[in-house]
Amino acid sequence: MKILRRSVLAGAGAATLLGRAAGAQTKVKFGVLTTASQAAFYVGAKKGIFAKYGFDVEVQPLATGVQANQALAAGQADWSGGGVESTVVAWATGLPFKAYSMYAKGGDSYAILVRKEAGIASPKDLKGKKIAVPQGTAPAQGLNQVLKEAGLPANAVMRVNANYGNMGQMLISGAVDAMAGLEPFLTLTEEKMEGKASILLRLGKYVQGGGLFLISDKWAAANPTKVADAVAALWESQQWVRKNPKEAAAIEAEFLKVEPRIVEVSFKFLTYDPLIDDFTAKSLQTTADYLAEEKLIPAPLKLEPHLAELNKVTQQVKAKYPQLLQ
Repeated sequence: MKILRRSVLAGAGAATLLGRAAGAQTKVKFGVLTTASQAAFYVGAKKGIFAKYGFDVEVQPLATGVQANQALAAGQADWSGGGVESTVVAWATGLPFKAYSMYAKGGDSYAILVRKEAGIASPKDLKGKKIAVPQGTAPAQGLNQVLKEAGLPANAVMRVNANYGNMGQMLISGAVDAMAGLEPFLTLTEEKMEGKASILLRLGKYVQGGGLFLISDKWAAANPTKVADAVAALWESQQWVRKNPKEAAAIEAEFLKVEPRIVEVSFKFLTYDPLIDDFTAKSLQTTADYLAEEKLIPAPLKLEPHLAELNKVTQQVKAKYPQLLQ
């Protein structure tokens, strides 16, 4: 009987410890865009890396950076990721969240894909063509710079507003002559067109791809000691993707509902690097200037104040977990 009682008590004690461990997990609503660039978010959740750092993550699929902004501002998500452009718009309009890290980089994940029968062999041939492009995005900015470099005015082409998911069908149907888009949608569209489309050029020379890891001000205020842990968890997730690209592509493919090889193609143009380098900093400012010129934000924006928390947390995580940058 004593042995039984000890066993019961031991079991109760274990259950209590397990309950405490479960209770120690901080719940997080994580808005994740259905793009390969945000693979570290989903892979980190699936591989238990965020759980390792004390987070019980609920992934909420989102379609666009605008949706991510809205979800964070409305309290429907605690964390998310935004492209460079959508994040700059959020800063300019005072939305209640901050950036704490890069989640990926890679401007060459953006490109201009053209119908071969449209006769577009060089950027100068874009003159007078219909181009599907999402307004206020990196491809839109990159397209403007391509036109300028080719000696063409911004209005030399007819822009057809589209999103990354539907522009491929526009090109396939012949509704447009070209699309300024994002991987893996570029590769998917090119394959569906069976030799009738080709990449004119990639846009990494002009813009930064990927984007920024965002945390709502409300969540950060409620969990001030966990912000650096969230960033560390992301950095480890990025490192895992870097070291295990094939398995990471298979995991991300489940989320995107595409074949793993499509994600592997995207990975060729993306790096899961959390740090803001000189090109990224320059690209952020160029993007802010572009959005102001296009009247997509109310006034020009200097970005240093908006990167203050990111720079602060980056130093903390680098000092505590230098191995995560290997």
